[in-house]
Amino acid sequence: MPTLTDLQNAIHATRVCTPGNEPDGAVMVGPVAVDSRHVEPGDIFWGLVGEHSNGSDFADEAFANGAAGVVVDRPVHAPDGCWALIVHDTLAALHDWAAWHRDRFTGTVIAVTGSVGKTTTRQMIHTILGTKFQGTCSPRNYNNHVGLPLSMLQMEPDHDFAVLELGASGPGEIAKLAALCRPTIGVITHVGDSHLGGFGSRQGIAEAKAELLDALPADGCAILGEDPWLRKLQNRSAARTVMVGRGSDCSLIAKEVVLGQGALSYIVRDVLFDVPVWGRHHLTAAMAAVAVGLELGCTLEETAHALTTFRTVPMRCEVIQVRGATIINDAYNASPTSMLAALELLRDFDTRGRRIVVVGDMHELGDEAAAMHRQLGEQVLSRCGAELLIACGEYAPYVVAGARAAGLPASRSLVCRTPEETMPHLGQAILPGDVVLIKGSRALGMERIVQAMQTYPQRRTA
Repeated sequence: MPTLTDLQNAIHATRVCTPGNEPDGAVMVGPVAVDSRHVEPGDIFWGLVGEHSNGSDFADEAFANGAAGVVVDRPVHAPDGCWALIVHDTLAALHDWAAWHRDRFTGTVIAVTGSVGKTTTRQMIHTILGTKFQGTCSPRNYNNHVGLPLSMLQMEPDHDFAVLELGASGPGEIAKLAALCRPTIGVITHVGDSHLGGFGSRQGIAEAKAELLDALPADGCAILGEDPWLRKLQNRSAARTVMVGRGSDCSLIAKEVVLGQGALSYIVRDVLFDVPVWGRHHLTAAMAAVAVGLELGCTLEETAHALTTFRTVPMRCEVIQVRGATIINDAYNASPTSMLAALELLRDFDTRGRRIVVVGDMHELGDEAAAMHRQLGEQVLSRCGAELLIACGEYAPYVVAGARAAGLPASRSLVCRTPEETMPHLGQAILPGDVVLIKGSRALGMERIVQAMQTYPQRRTA
């Protein structure tokens, strides 16, 4: 476990303590917390600068909640027995501390990126490797310039692996994140339309994802989903490339793919896989995870057994029952690519009732936003045959216009401004046997609709 002196030297800080009651530099330092409200006794509070506040202003609150010390960009009072480390830039210091951990990590670092499926892939990899090795993975969606270093601080010297998620909203970001975590294995799931506004085009998105390929060492491995853009970029890396999918030219091929109700099955080299997920779009994540497992010495049989225990991350194709209806809670986030996958999941549902789509805006699409929301409306009808559409948000009129142009009657489509506005309409509409898809970008908080639906009273039966 690192010491206070290790931390101070790594981040090039000046230490401030109460004279006569300074802690020993050999004292061990605890976990890092970046929210003073969530500090636990013994934590280090790291005062990051946000859009509207400076974390250094909350040092007193952190100490009151039990912080052993703080890392801040201005002098603060440290209570007796506590300490403060003063740095010029707290974010740069956090990166320096993460780099210190990386320098001492001897396990395999696996970095996962892609327009869709990053979190599911990361969780599946951890599920497989965790059955045989000790390791860690990024919590939640810790995949940006703050989340990645926080994830890296979870790496322990005795860990065999670390699965880290890398996200980006513009060019150059993945290159910086990869330079920090220095992966040996890189996984790219897919090139889609996420953050199109920041990249300008699919080509720009593909080039940004390929920054991970550039970062891999010659003795490393690049694992790629079966994607036209990734095919073009597969020779860009000095590392060995493994492409996974259904095509005959893939290195690891899934055959006899069957989608059941809550299960995805396929065969790889005569080994049967049964993965408890909803939707065939999970195939890329599962196959990439298998490829990582093989790279680290797992057998196919071991990876297949491990994936039978996989559980979907909340709000990602999470299927629940409400008042006799089936709810697909895919509310965590949305892009054109993931929306299409969710619509196809809804289409594949075996149901005696109606297919209902409740969607919110897809963010960060730039100049293409209006056109892509209109296209989404068309796909609601053409790709899954929905019988009722409720759209909310700024671009809801475009979604509904697209659906009506494709043939959905006006009486079966509705524009709402907010998720809350959809709730009474949906509460009256859903019937036993219906399947309802709920999806939208993170900022809309579409999960509030699911939470409200779970409180609806049961319908009376005669």
